[in-house]
Amino acid sequence: QLLFSVMATLLSLLATTTVAAALSARPDVLPRRAVWNQVAASTLGISSLAAAAPATETSRLKTGYTGIVYLLEHWDAETFKSCPKDQVTLAAECERLPDKIPTALGLRSTEAPLYKIEKLFTAALQNGDVEDIDDWTNATDRYIQHSTSAQEYAYTASFGEYNPSGGKDQVAKYMDLSKAELELARDALKDVLRQLGADA
Repeated sequence: QLLFSVMATLLSLLATTTVAAALSARPDVLPRRAVWNQVAASTLGISSLAAAAPATETSRLKTGYTGIVYLLEHWDAETFKSCPKDQVTLAAECERLPDKIPTALGLRSTEAPLYKIEKLFTAALQNGDVEDIDDWTNATDRYIQHSTSAQEYAYTASFGEYNPSGGKDQVAKYMDLSKAELELARDALKDVLRQLGADA
């Protein structure tokens, strides 16, 4: 264990030194991915860190994106539980299924593709798959912002019928707000995938 710790420390120091050297050599033309590729070649004996990195994170993000798209494209079928029969019915009179939103966002199961998505974003960044950190931060921040709002509106919808002055119309209102935020989260996640070279 002591030997492993020493080796890990030496590799870490070597990687840090290589990054600094690469950046100082040609900072104007070396993208971040190229720098990390040089580190990989120097420390691990491989030609490309991006090629060696597992595609697990990107695959999970793409699968999660597909799930969000499916929910939005089948919104009525997925989020309407039941409506009064034998009469003309408004959407606000129907029973809804707000839990579909957090399920699509990976908040209901540890097996969900988007479960703990922040860790997926971090892993993708550490793998050297991101060339423009500013664009990446913008896209991931937008996803977190809008997915959180979508979840919060869905949660409010779950209890909208039982709150003071609440009712099915309040449930419908917050479901619509949740859908709007989910659409923005979808767009942000699509941007994330584009930056990872996995256009949806």
